[in-house]
Amino acid sequence: MDDVIILEAERHRIQELEFEELQIEEEVGGRDATGAGSSDDFTFNPFLASLHTYLGEVEDTHHRLAFLDGGAVLNLPLFFLEGVVLFPEATLPLRVVQPNFISAVERALVQVESPYIVGVVRAYRDSDSDNRQLRFATVGTTAEI
Repeated sequence: MDDVIILEAERHRIQELEFEELQIEEEVGGRDATGAGSSDDFTFNPFLASLHTYLGEVEDTHHRLAFLDGGAVLNLPLFFLEGVVLFPEATLPLRVVQPNFISAVERALVQVESPYIVGVVRAYRDSDSDNRQLRFATVGTTAEI
């Protein structure tokens, strides 16, 4: 009997909500009902998203190299990231938690030949085989930490 009373009360409350009038904010003379300015005051810049400004200012990093010499052969720690392609001069925010990637970062920070540099290649699963073996791209890029 209690269940019937509860269900009836819920049904009654739902009916009340259906008939309740909603308040609509209207724009009056370039301002909405709250007095705030219109959204025309804000201009969306599509280039800001790729800058990763939430990371803070990174221009003050030390030992930055603009470019490596063409034909240079370097022995670099390697990041292989599944489903990720890093393009030259792009920013790639990383959370380094796997032990092999932690050691790659540590090695990059102390290497003399090319300090603060890691290699980055895309990893992907082989769709042709049954065990979906991990494969690596033949081309990658270098990244500065």
